[in-house]
Amino acid sequence: QNTNSLLHAVVVTLIMLLAVLTDPEMVRTRPLHPYHNLLGYIGLCWSLAHFTWTIPWSYDLYFCKGERHATTLPLCIHHAIVFIAAVTFLITRTCALYGAVAYAAMEFTNVFFIPHILQQQLRCMQRSKDCATCWNANYAVLVVVFVILRLGLCTWLAVVLSQDLAAFQSSSAAEWFTVILQFAIFWAVTLLSWVWLQQGAAELGLVGKLKSAVGIQPKGNATSTRSSKKSSSGSPSKKPGGAVRAVSASVSANRA
Repeated sequence: QNTNSLLHAVVVTLIMLLAVLTDPEMVRTRPLHPYHNLLGYIGLCWSLAHFTWTIPWSYDLYFCKGERHATTLPLCIHHAIVFIAAVTFLITRTCALYGAVAYAAMEFTNVFFIPHILQQQLRCMQRSKDCATCWNANYAVLVVVFVILRLGLCTWLAVVLSQDLAAFQSSSAAEWFTVILQFAIFWAVTLLSWVWLQQGAAELGLVGKLKSAVGIQPKGNATSTRSSKKSSSGSPSKKPGGAVRAVSASVSANRA
């Protein structure tokens, strides 16, 4: 599945880039009204073919088999949103430029993210020094690309899309509905990228370090301090180590 996803990411990135670079009229006008771009249409057809088996497979892993280590809920939501966006664009062809650029940016990130997952599966960090170097290099590029394209570019495009939507005019209620739907999807996918940034920072321990740097005490430590003070000021424990066990129980309850 990861290998096929990598192939999908590479092909879609190239098609969407060609779709934007070969259509200066689309870039100049930023159309929200229906606009046909053949390459963009082909790219989305390729993606829909990929998602027709990727989504059922990943949903079966997460919801039916409960293999939460294989995929995540935000990723399942992301795939569902992208699938809806692709289907609605193929039918209505609204917000062509925004869809093409955002899709290219996100899939280009996956060109580095999927090898990162494959390297984790192969345990490259434990194999050799050269493998560890390749892992670190790819991870560094992934972080840079993610921040610049998936966060920076897509967030900026979401703001510009908001401005274009404010000036949008149409007498068709159906067209209004599809444009607003694409607008909501764009913002949802962009916000999910920020959620993933927070999750990645938490896994690396950066959130705790940031809180410590600004003087925010972690909740677990604060609970431990209060519990230890309470144990020392109250009646002595009948068994040796009773105060330590009380603090440990308090911390465990707080985490649960």
